[in-house]
Amino acid sequence: MTYQELNPSEALQSLVHSYWEHVNSSDEPNTMSIAPDSFFKIVLVVQKQKIVQYFITGIWTEVHEFTTLPNSKTYGCRLKILAPEFLLERSIVPLLNTFEPLPLTYLNAEHFDFSSFELIVKQLEKALLSIQPNKKIPDNKERLSTLLYQKNGEITAKEVSEQIFWTNRQINRYLNKYIGLSLKRYLNIQKIYHAYIQIRQGKFFPEKDYFDQAHFIREVKKHTGETPSKLYKEQNDRFIQLKNIQPK
Repeated sequence: MTYQELNPSEALQSLVHSYWEHVNSSDEPNTMSIAPDSFFKIVLVVQKQKIVQYFITGIWTEVHEFTTLPNSKTYGCRLKILAPEFLLERSIVPLLNTFEPLPLTYLNAEHFDFSSFELIVKQLEKALLSIQPNKKIPDNKERLSTLLYQKNGEITAKEVSEQIFWTNRQINRYLNKYIGLSLKRYLNIQKIYHAYIQIRQGKFFPEKDYFDQAHFIREVKKHTGETPSKLYKEQNDRFIQLKNIQPK
């Protein structure tokens, strides 16, 4: 199996985190555990240059099993917290911890050329830009998104509110409306996801933002179902996602 990522163009940086390609060139399916990463996603699974699965997920707060098909390629787009309002113009609250099939007509996917990952990303970007509503992102929401993806959970909800001059109540109302999570819950998911980079290096002691090791282990287990040491042992088998996290 191989994996690669590409970053979005400047025009979509406020709404898209990254694009990825995961290739299973084996004649056998492969099941992996996907841990919460704070993003919701548009996903296409391709076999023999044809789309066989196409869906959108909500944000996950728990581990989900995903089976890649034999001789298949999985392409995805990770979307940020402003994307529901300023790109898709819909709430993704009903998709929390689940997914929704998409018609092949959505984003013109039925006409995609799957010759290369780079070409697929160009086609995805063109399609996303075509549906992007013509409305400006307010400064307070832009500041919220920028700060969250700069800090990767290494900040408190109170500090977020103070730095962007938006009350915690207003932030929570916004996030609950569009993604179904409070700011504190979202920050916890971000913080654990960022900790995976530490875990895959064999470091099981928290570097910061946790009271002690016991607190760190409890939080990791709450989001992944496993202890840090178990995640480390299974990163080449079940938790392949951990190997592929790209520090931002």
